Parts: sequence; structure tokens; C-alpha cells
Amino acid sequence: MTLSNIITQLSSIHLEESSKCINCVRQLVDSVFPLTWLHHPLKVGTIISRCRKDAPDFERESFGCKSPDLITKFQRASIPYESVFYGSVGDQEAEDGDFIAMLETSTLHRKKIIKGIEEIAVSRWRVKRDIPMAIICHPKVFVDANQNSSVNAMQKNYVRCLPKYPAEEDFIPLFDRLVEFVAGQFAKKVLEGNNHQYMISAFFAHNSLSTDSGIIYPSVQVNGKLGFNVALRQDIVENYLEFIGAEKHILYKANKYLQFPANKYPDKYIAECLNIDDLHFLPTIN
Repeated sequence: MTLSNIITQLSSIHLEESSKCINCVRQLVDSVFPLTWLHHPLKVGTIISRCRKDAPDFERESFGCKSPDLITKFQRASIPYESVFYGSVGDQEAEDGDFIAMLETSTLHRKKIIKGIEEIAVSRWRVKRDIPMAIICHPKVFVDANQNSSVNAMQKNYVRCLPKYPAEEDFIPLFDRLVEFVAGQFAKKVLEGNNHQYMISAFFAHNSLSTDSGIIYPSVQVNGKLGFNVALRQDIVENYLEFIGAEKHILYKANKYLQFPANKYPDKYIAECLNIDDLHFLPTIN
């Protein structure tokens, strides 16, 4: 089967019929590999932010990978019963990574709830040694990425490297079409509960993580701005990451979306910023 046919077939699959198309998606994605993706290292010293809503404490074990038997649904970069470490990296400051990770985790944000208060535990991890990462990025996906941002730099690097890594010149347009398609799958906005829509990106990530340490892809929740997301194998987390620490953050949402570290601002000030009379009017979101 040609690469063109594979892309066409993947594009035409109705993922709503998830139970019927899993084997088909798996076989089609398998037939694409072992094509080589563009790679870039996560440099030593890079800070990765990772959030959890159900962390019982602020210790390392509360923010590690979940047991595979607890993961029953497709996620953007992992298949069911596969434990992957998700995190976010900021462009300029570690706080940018915190913000991306919180939006990726927040029920307030993901379910588009109009108002509420939500507690999220945020952990930080430092890269101890350079980690080679596969990049899922294309210049036609997230075209409005900020200039001088990580995503914009990845897009430019892809354009520079495109002629170099597919072996045959006439294969380059097909390879570029495949990368655009896969990047589009990673960039899909998926509503809560529709995890079957992640099936294609999940199988691509699964295959990549069988040989690569991890993957880098832009965050849908911030439209490719502020930084990027990472997905790492569990053994890489154990050997390449150092746990720095964790703390509680509180997200407030009323007339606009705001985030403040816990106990940093008085309630009255936060209420004024949200243009409401009292924070007690905001429901607690679990």
C-alpha cells in the first residue's frame, strides 16, 4: 500500500465507530513506520511542569506515571493501558509551562464552565541529561504561533530539514503530507468524553515511543503559544528527570479566566479582578 493510500484511508475513517476501527487504525499506522521523524533534544536544565487534580500530597510519587491498568481511554499521545508522562515546557519562564499544564488539566477550562474555583497541584521536573525527542509539528498547523516561540522555531526547523531526511526526492511531498496530517491529528480539539477522537494520534505516539524517548507537540489548549507539550516514556522519567517540587494553585473563573498561586493575593483583590462582589459566589469545581 502506498503512503498516499494510507493517508487517504486514515483521513476517511469515522472514529465515532471506535470499536470497529481500532484494528484498522492500528494496522494503517503500523504500516507507516519505521519512517523517521524530525528530532530535537530536550536540553539539560529544561523545566517540565506536570499537573494533577487528584494528588494526595506534594511528593514525587503523587505526580509520576499512573498504573497502566488505570488508563482505559485513548489520550492524545497514548493508547489505553499505556502509561505516559505528560508535561508542558514554557517558552520564556517556568510559569508559562505551569500555565499550559494547568489549562491541559483544568475542568473549568476544558469543559468551558462559565464560573468556578478549582484547585490544581502543579509539579516541576528538571531534565538531568539531554533527551532526544521526536517532534510532531508542521508549518501549516498552528500557523499563528508567536514569532520566536518554540513552536515557530520547530516549524522553521522542519522546513529547513525537510529535504534532508526522506531518502528519495519524489517521496518528499508525500512525507510532508503525512507530517501535516499527523500534526493535524495532534492539534484536534476534542470534547470531554470523546476520547476515541484521539485514536490516530495515540497510535502514532505509541509507535514513536516504542523507539523514541518522547515526543514534542504544540498545546491545543493555548493554540500553540507560550510553549509546548511533551509525552515521555516512564523509564525516561526515572532516568532523565529530577523532581523539584510541587505546590497547590487555584484557578478562578468568572467574567474572565485568571490564575493565581494559592495564598498570594487576598480574596477581595481577586474578586475585584474578576469583577464580582465575593468569591463565595463561585462554585467549587471538583
